[in-house]
Amino acid sequence: MKKICFVTTISATLSAFLMDFASYLHNSGQWEVTFICNTDDEFAKKLPEYIRYIPVPMKRGISFDGLRVVKNLKKIIAEERFDIVQYATPNAALYASVAARSSKVPVRIYTQWGIRYMGFEDGWKRKLFKLLEKKVCIDSTRIEPESFGIRDFAVSEGLYAADKAEVVGSGSACGVDLHKFDISKKNTWRREIRSRHGLSDNEVVFGFAARLCRDKGINELLCAFRGACEKWHGEEQAEDQSGKIGAKLFVMGGMDDESSLDGELLEWAEKCEDVVFCGRVTDVMKYYAALDVFVSPSYREGFGLVLIEAQAMGVPVIATDVPGQIDAFLPDSTGIAVRVRDSVTLKDALLRMYGDADMRERMGERAHSFAAEGFEQNALFALLKKARDEAVTEINETVEV
Repeated sequence: MKKICFVTTISATLSAFLMDFASYLHNSGQWEVTFICNTDDEFAKKLPEYIRYIPVPMKRGISFDGLRVVKNLKKIIAEERFDIVQYATPNAALYASVAARSSKVPVRIYTQWGIRYMGFEDGWKRKLFKLLEKKVCIDSTRIEPESFGIRDFAVSEGLYAADKAEVVGSGSACGVDLHKFDISKKNTWRREIRSRHGLSDNEVVFGFAARLCRDKGINELLCAFRGACEKWHGEEQAEDQSGKIGAKLFVMGGMDDESSLDGELLEWAEKCEDVVFCGRVTDVMKYYAALDVFVSPSYREGFGLVLIEAQAMGVPVIATDVPGQIDAFLPDSTGIAVRVRDSVTLKDALLRMYGDADMRERMGERAHSFAAEGFEQNALFALLKKARDEAVTEINETVEV
């Protein structure tokens, strides 16, 4: 049995992006799986028996506890003698890459799910995070960027040579589970969610799903949607309510950094009947089915899995043209690309989608095909497993020689 260890800073990342792949590896009968992340008793209780969990206290964001974390990780990794240590997220990647290299782990895989400093302005903070990102890349034997856009950006920034990194398949961290995001249930789920929120089938519903913080573009979205609402409601008054129906915006996700949100926009949105704050939703596939358009105005993304999930449900998208995210849809085919941090072009895209039902339908059909054919989960898992099998085999053959 080969041994692989996945390291992330918090348990939520393991649950969202690595749990299914861990199960896939276990079911192959060839791999023993270990998870390392911050201490989370509830997470530990829910884990299947075949996944070993080793908690190591870690924090997101800037932390001065890094040396202690590296020391703990180095001790664990040396004792366990893993064949592969795989890591993601900024803090965990830094700590685990240093610990795994010093412990002489033969295969050290950095799954590069975005680059933190891409969202920073020029200055000392950007330079520092770029230096740390490059350190992780140097200490890794293999780098798997989540998208071609991220790989190209990293190479252009001198983080690594092009031949050190490989985008697996079409990209993404875990692909899309077409059994969960089942397009055959779209109409049923659409009626269920719209009924839950008191909406008719002919109301145009836009959707956003992410942590509520500045970097996800929520300020630009609320600004754009407010501008669009003013136009829609103005037209209603001018036409004396002659059949014109405005739009709704579903905001799915919990508050992450309220201080980074525009207070005046947030206050407007909380009072606006057209904005529905759904909070964190567990049946996200049903909410996607209820949408007419999905919107992701993020400043930076490793890939943009939410775009693939929405498209798997036959929903066209509006998304910023940042590296990584641009790989998750086809501009002018499955959605509309807009400039980052630009609420004006975003408002124009909202208005365009709202006013053209035929375009939404065409884009939605192409969106489902794009997601299903290029990002099906088990097909991606097979490629990821093959890459890990080959990496360990190559190391063993080198040792035998």
